[in-house]
Amino acid sequence: MKDRTGVLRFVKEDGVPVLYCEVDGKRIAKRYSGKPWISLEPGYTVRGSEPGTDYNALEVEYCAVNAEPQ
Repeated sequence: MKDRTGVLRFVKEDGVPVLYCEVDGKRIAKRYSGKPWISLEPGYTVRGSEPGTDYNALEVEYCAVNAEPQ
């Protein structure tokens, strides 16, 4: 698997800051302050930077099997 570039970006939606995780220019997950990550793309799981975890680490995992329609 090739290396991918990831970016964290804050975007205001209705006056509320939302943190997006982007991989290769595509938004794969989002998180509201104090909440867990919400997956936007099938197959991707994002962990970290939320309450109760290490704020300095972010884990992005991709599983092709989970990305396929059931």
